[in-house]
Amino acid sequence: MFFGKGEFVDKKLSTILDDAVFFFEESNAIIFEASDNEKIKYEKSNRRSAFARASIINSAFLLEATANSCISSLELSKDFYTDVEKMRTLSKFEFYLKSLNVGRHIDKGSSLVQKASDLISQRNSYVHPKHFVGKWEKIDERSVKVNLGESQFLKLPKTLWKCQHSHAENSLKASIGFVSYFFRDLCGFNEHKTRQIIFDDHDPQNPQKWIRLHEEVGVDVGFLVNVQEVKENERKLAEHIAEQEANKRNA
Repeated sequence: MFFGKGEFVDKKLSTILDDAVFFFEESNAIIFEASDNEKIKYEKSNRRSAFARASIINSAFLLEATANSCISSLELSKDFYTDVEKMRTLSKFEFYLKSLNVGRHIDKGSSLVQKASDLISQRNSYVHPKHFVGKWEKIDERSVKVNLGESQFLKLPKTLWKCQHSHAENSLKASIGFVSYFFRDLCGFNEHKTRQIIFDDHDPQNPQKWIRLHEEVGVDVGFLVNVQEVKENERKLAEHIAEQEANKRNA
């Protein structure tokens, strides 16, 4: 536990990000075996769906938490802050970007932004759940199916019922990818400046975790760590150690 002086501030973003990745990995960790009977398959399917669903929700929350952290970093009057805080998530990002006077804007026609917007829409349906109505369709004498529908860009099901691991992966990439695009490409911030805005002082830094996520899943983690810089430093360190070992052998 962290003990310090002054105010304790929990921006919540670090926890949300960790949960999005944790539940994504848990969903992927469920393996179906050839020896599984129908009951075991059903239970595994439900668990994988639950983990995927939790990851999707936290990926969506990540966008909202990031936007709120951006707004909170500005010096606004209490009344003005209250008005801005009521804006939609993308509008908060736009407001913050405009306050920087960098001459850039969010390209709402880009695939990256469209997917982020899609995820935000799904977040709203999760937070404000309403009935989903579909029709059962007969496949054969023993089975039926129902069309669950899907969102436009991420192809997420319009019901919470059967989320797949692929849905969680697409959502995680969309969320983290947008945040990286926003801070790095639009705001012009490096990972150190970004951390000051969205993370707390006591939040742990774990660059290797994000590099692994980048390498294994293809997630753009540019707002968390400079992958190229870390890799270059690791290469130089390995060369230095190898050189020292060679000098010892030749001494």
